[in-house]
Amino acid sequence: MASVPAPAPVPIRYRESARRLFAQGAFVAIAGLAIAFVLVRIEIADFNLSFLWEPAGFQLSNQWPFSVDGAVESRWVVYFAAVWASLRVVAACILLSTAIGVLVGVARLSSNWVIARMAMLFVEIFRNTPFYVQIIIWYAIITFGLPKITDAISVLDSFFISNRGIAIPWPVPSGGFYGSPDWMVGIWVAALIALGAGAMAFRARKHRVERDTGEPQYANRWALGLFAAGALISFLALGAPVSMDRPGIEATDYIEGMVVRPEFSSLVFGLTIYTAAFIAEIVRASIQALPKGQTEAANAIGLSGYQRLTLIILPQALRQMIPSMTNQYLNVWKNSSVAFAVLYADLFAVAQIVNNKVGRALEMFVVIIITYMVVSILISVVMNFLNRRVTRSGR
Repeated sequence: MASVPAPAPVPIRYRESARRLFAQGAFVAIAGLAIAFVLVRIEIADFNLSFLWEPAGFQLSNQWPFSVDGAVESRWVVYFAAVWASLRVVAACILLSTAIGVLVGVARLSSNWVIARMAMLFVEIFRNTPFYVQIIIWYAIITFGLPKITDAISVLDSFFISNRGIAIPWPVPSGGFYGSPDWMVGIWVAALIALGAGAMAFRARKHRVERDTGEPQYANRWALGLFAAGALISFLALGAPVSMDRPGIEATDYIEGMVVRPEFSSLVFGLTIYTAAFIAEIVRASIQALPKGQTEAANAIGLSGYQRLTLIILPQALRQMIPSMTNQYLNVWKNSSVAFAVLYADLFAVAQIVNNKVGRALEMFVVIIITYMVVSILISVVMNFLNRRVTRSGR
């Protein structure tokens, strides 16, 4: 019997393992050359960050709730105060844009023709115009459209609106009924956190009962009522450790209370509206991607419109929303860098001031890049954790 000849060896250039090894080697070589080039340029430029430990020599606005004296504090301290100022904007925008985006996205699918068209107009206007232009317009409206502080709009002598910002009452520590020390405020805040956690657990339990029995349990109302009652009881039991500090006007500025400056409000408002337009489209597309049978089944068992939306539609659509929402939250963080357009002292503005004083552009841009990367990674980690939670089997 004739022997079968052995197959001819495959040329190395056609082997998949060889191609993968070559691609990986090429990537490592290119990356190594790029890193070596950067290191050489850094050495030539005498890269160092020691200047950041020197006194800043300038003051920083929009520091709430901290107060940093740039005349004596180091540039590091002032820079991190500016990072906190940027994070305040981003946190407010993420919360507000999510709420507005969900409302507008749901409104786009409304059976009411007027509501649906108004929601569509909102999306088309703010999604298709440059963010930089929008924020300049909002800043101009707030700065030049509001009265001067001498003619400020007063509401019950507790709220003031002018081109210097919005002044509102703000809670501050007080002795209360018993002349308690200021640290009693911390105890009350801890009690509020515990009450909030308990209310959320009670709400989840009510939702489980509602799913198992089909009987409405009014979980949100119960949770909110329990939290409000607990907050009031703990406030009185601790002797009212917090009082409201009412604002006032002295000369050409506000005193006391809390002041929301035009720079902060215009940046938050503009970034919130711009991002909400994109989130609204994400919400609309995610809802429309669900099978129509889900809505029909909810109607068949007699669920109200609110129950259908909160118990059936949005929980399922959330699984498809989160990846796209993560991108929008990352965009909020990156888009906040245009704060210089409205003279808001964010990390980018402070870095530019430091660079103008010491002429260390390379170092400052490296610090900026690292800051943006760290916060972006943190946002991604949180959103990926949430994504795993809502996509877990059995959830």
